[in-house]
Amino acid sequence: MLRKFALIGAAAALVAGPNAALAESGTYRIGLTVGLNCTVQHDLSGYGQQSGDEVTLGELREYCNAQHGYALLVRYTPGSLRGTVIRAGDDEVVLTGSGEAVLSRADGPRVRERMLSATPGESGFDARSIEFSVIAA
Repeated sequence: MLRKFALIGAAAALVAGPNAALAESGTYRIGLTVGLNCTVQHDLSGYGQQSGDEVTLGELREYCNAQHGYALLVRYTPGSLRGTVIRAGDDEVVLTGSGEAVLSRADGPRVRERMLSATPGESGFDARSIEFSVIAA
């Protein structure tokens, strides 16, 4: 917001300068480039609460300003978590043991917070690590 006012102020100063008569016949084009920024944060609020077979893993906060959207990936120890279902809000994926899976996709820029939960497969939670990342499309 501050940048917008600074750009408007700079444009006004150019028009009001000593050559104001020339400014009436000219055109000013001001552009701004915003860098790509995609992040995900995993908050452990509510971690470990259980409802039936489902276990709460906390909350995900996603932010991505990519014009064409993004994918939310879950990465885990290869060979582990086979059959585990990971859920983020209404999206879910069944893990195959590959070490990586797409949990959800967004078709444009988005900011959202979603509860994260899992239903363990036959081997339970046998992974050494699990991570979430956002990849711009």
